[in-house]
Amino acid sequence: MNRFRKPNRRNRAKQSVLQTKGGPQQRRRLFLRRISALVLILAALILLGGAGYYAGTRLALPFFARDSRYALREITLDGTDHLPRKEILSASKLRLGQNLLSISLPEVYQSIASLPYVQRVSVRRDLPDRIAITVEERIPLAKLWTKGKRFAGQNLCVDFHGVVFLARKGEVLALLPEIEGVPADELEIGNRLDSQECRAALRLLRLLQGTPSLRNLLDPASLDVSGHLCLKVVTRDGVGIVLRLDHLERQMKRLQKIYAFSQSRGRKVASVDLTPEQNVPVIFEY
Repeated sequence: MNRFRKPNRRNRAKQSVLQTKGGPQQRRRLFLRRISALVLILAALILLGGAGYYAGTRLALPFFARDSRYALREITLDGTDHLPRKEILSASKLRLGQNLLSISLPEVYQSIASLPYVQRVSVRRDLPDRIAITVEERIPLAKLWTKGKRFAGQNLCVDFHGVVFLARKGEVLALLPEIEGVPADELEIGNRLDSQECRAALRLLRLLQGTPSLRNLLDPASLDVSGHLCLKVVTRDGVGIVLRLDHLERQMKRLQKIYAFSQSRGRKVASVDLTPEQNVPVIFEY
């Protein structure tokens, strides 16, 4: 005769208590096992990557280095219409017949970029047998007048970004304005002019070059940056103009009005001081 057994509630209570106590520990162990597996997978990938790098550099690279198909047969130079091609090739230290894969592109880049008249350069390896070099030259914005014998006989220039460099041999600089009074500690090849007066002079020259109407109005022969918080400009027709370092566009508009007035009266301007906000001193020749 089957008897109905009443469930033991005490055993169920003990079992539920054990499950409750063991649950977080079990989840923690499972989490740690997953972390350990992930660490092992990452370590295996690192080992495989290291083995692949070793095989590529120690085994494959020497093999390709002996392959005549990767010998350098052509060097292309772009952007060198006005730059000395031979000097750039000499600086690159590239030789035809070198293995293309053994050439250090960063070293070639640094060698060419160190040339004083080079502003930007890119070096590209075109498999199987060509190196492509693209050069952007520095464009002189103005000449720099210097004292002493340090740069005697050298054409020291500054580009649009204010970087000091030596112009190429035979480059025509006669039509460029000349900046005078640059602090001696800023006259270093590859250095950037940083004084307030020098930066203002460069802004003015860029403004004039980008606005032909203003360039026709004010064609500077020299800019003196030795003054304090001002620029002293002498135009090619001998007019002396003093400018503040700020609001150059507004000062150019005031100068246009002064020139228009002088032309209407048939008189030539000899000098203008645009530093005052009002009652600008103007001297006429006649």
